[in-house]
Amino acid sequence: MAAPSMHAMPEHWTELSAARKQRQICSKEIRALRSSCDQECDKKPVMDCPSCYSKSLDRMRLRYTESQDREWFTQRKAFLHELEGLFQDAKDHKRTLAFIEARIESEKEAWYRWVLRKYPEFIAVSDNGANQDELRRMLDDPDRSRQELVTMMLEGVGTPADWPSSVDAFADKAAAISGDAGELKKLYTSQFFMDRASGQVLQNADKYLGEYEASESVTLEDIMDRIASDMKESRSSQPQRNYHQGRLDELRRAKKAFEHDKAQAKSRASGNQTSTASEKLGNLPPCHVCQGTVDPAAIISCSLCQVVTQMGGSDKLTVYCTEACFLKGHEEHVTAEHDCEAGDKCVRLRDGDEDVEEGTWNTMSCKECLDRNRMTIFCSSRCAQENVAEHRQSSHGVKTSAEEAGESVTLTQNMVEATLAKVNPGLTMTQVE
Repeated sequence: MAAPSMHAMPEHWTELSAARKQRQICSKEIRALRSSCDQECDKKPVMDCPSCYSKSLDRMRLRYTESQDREWFTQRKAFLHELEGLFQDAKDHKRTLAFIEARIESEKEAWYRWVLRKYPEFIAVSDNGANQDELRRMLDDPDRSRQELVTMMLEGVGTPADWPSSVDAFADKAAAISGDAGELKKLYTSQFFMDRASGQVLQNADKYLGEYEASESVTLEDIMDRIASDMKESRSSQPQRNYHQGRLDELRRAKKAFEHDKAQAKSRASGNQTSTASEKLGNLPPCHVCQGTVDPAAIISCSLCQVVTQMGGSDKLTVYCTEACFLKGHEEHVTAEHDCEAGDKCVRLRDGDEDVEEGTWNTMSCKECLDRNRMTIFCSSRCAQENVAEHRQSSHGVKTSAEEAGESVTLTQNMVEATLAKVNPGLTMTQVE
């Protein structure tokens, strides 16, 4: 069974909408009582009439303690019990209505802080320049007013268009159709997934909208849980993705570069003396992503695979038929075939990305592996310094001292440039902008 959602229904805007409605009903009835007292009891103010004053207090008490709707205070049992006593004190003239109203406002502010603490994701996505540490401190500071808190929250997440009337209108709509799940889902789709100005799905919302519309049983809270989970996963994998993005940017080959490479290989080939490397470059494998036929006139290749192929090593050339296939599949290819040799001992996993050079231009390759026409890569010079000895012992049976570690590796960029210059004069490894 799936774990229950952390974002429990009903939604908090529904609770506030119900509170607004009940407050209006209560105010109307209190005004009627006071008008009746003025006419029948000839008392002004109503506090001077014990009977009508008691009726007014009872109506206000029942508005909280016996509300039939789910409101912001419904689950706050201790507060409701306290209100019972406060209204009795008011009848006995031990407390004023102003004191009770201040106590209600204080409890509502505590509820508001509680709601925000339930949804820590709103702080993580506040990218409008607000100080996130200040946001968190304000949530725990009871001396900061609710208005200050609201203002700070809006700085963080952005003020909705036509604030606050648009939000009030949405809450009223949600309350009006709360019993119709289908209509409620349509309203939420329009409110949370669509750009109301253009009518288009919001950027990056397609995935979640598809899940939300796929089944009537999928609730808005389920989508909120999924977004929160994806955000957490994204944050934890960001350093690794940053590293691979740097690798991607540097490994991308321009189409003209590959065409030039093929032209150079063909120009050197004569009759049946075509080199093995040239044959591999001429006989292209299918696209690495879609397995479709690759047009030799429009191609992108993995530079590292190409260099190893030209050295006479691996017979596996990795190519892509389109830019879209390249962007879709190359990161996975790099992770599988050209990831850091240090594995779990990689300095990036221990220290994060700080002070670690990123990208192929700063990666290091084992010299002995290159002599054997294969490529073993370390993500940085520091990672190579710390881990190449273990690699050389396990792969080559050679012990390596700390002093020898630096001499046993070379910059991958230098090796790539040298290989391309030797096999394809004038061709260099270039970054596609």
